Amino acid sequence: MPFAPKESFPARPLAAAFALVVSLTLAGPPALDAGEPAWDPSTVKACDRGCLVGIMDGYMDAMFKHDPGATPPLAIDVRMTENTGAMDVGEGLLWRSKVAPTGFAIHVADPVSGQVALQALLKVGGKDALVAVRLKVDRGKIQEIEQLYDTNIDKAALELLAVPAPVLTTDVPPAERASRDLLFRAANSYFDALEGDDGKIGAFGDDCVRHENGYQTVNNPPPGGRMMPAPFLPDASTPEGREMLRFSMLTCAQQIDSKTFAYMKRIRPRRALVIDEQKGLVATFPLFVHDGTRRGAKPDDPPGMLQNLVTMETFAIRGGLIRHVEAFPFVTLPYGLGNGWTPGSGR
Repeated sequence: MPFAPKESFPARPLAAAFALVVSLTLAGPPALDAGEPAWDPSTVKACDRGCLVGIMDGYMDAMFKHDPGATPPLAIDVRMTENTGAMDVGEGLLWRSKVAPTGFAIHVADPVSGQVALQALLKVGGKDALVAVRLKVDRGKIQEIEQLYDTNIDKAALELLAVPAPVLTTDVPPAERASRDLLFRAANSYFDALEGDDGKIGAFGDDCVRHENGYQTVNNPPPGGRMMPAPFLPDASTPEGREMLRFSMLTCAQQIDSKTFAYMKRIRPRRALVIDEQKGLVATFPLFVHDGTRRGAKPDDPPGMLQNLVTMETFAIRGGLIRHVEAFPFVTLPYGLGNGWTPGSGR
């Protein structure tokens, strides 16, 4: 059937529709519903450091009470992981165990990124446990929850887990505060140095101290101490023990120069997520990938460590240099598994 000529199409409905559009345009936007106020920028209040710490404390209090309904407001699309596994708020070991605080807690808060992190010694099921929690907050609602824990804590670690080092809790005088960019770069230089087996790459102060799962593993005073996060003390009566004690007294840069950490194939992503300018802290959530190789290894050398590890590492930075590293908890994963947040991580 041939098409009808243009003049045979009905014109009245099109004209009526056009008239309706014109009338709506001239009339302006629809009126607000009753009770919904107009936009007022003066009512917008930023969530400062105290606000973020308060949200973290409120979240932890709800956990201690086993009451997910008591958390600060959650975003409708809130995402949570525990030891890299995805789950809902109220699930997991920390929410479903008897959990109680102790006196050890480090807060790192970043009003610019809307993130806050906590490192704490808790009692989980009556046992000592090292726990890290990260929250991302947007417009007063929690969008992201990342939880890490390790319940395998020896009593030998508790000595350095009674009170945080003052450099982790003391405000930096305003005139001495470093820029966000400098704090970020200094923290990342630590991982660059480990990957490069070169201590000069890192922004290390000579007095840099590293605590790992509660143990001081660098810059120990004579006659030396632990050189790895383990409860045993090296035996000074054996050659191996004397070497361990010597290594434990080296500086952060000197230990890296020894290439002892060459088995750390890759530390990616680093996730330097929380930059606390007021305290001079940077909280990172790195993924250590150990693929069984070692930089500089000979072809006939035995294979190295084959596993991944996630942790929280907090850097205290003063004058642009790393003065303290607080690393815990250590959560080991099978090689190939990622951090639960970064697609494709783990290899």
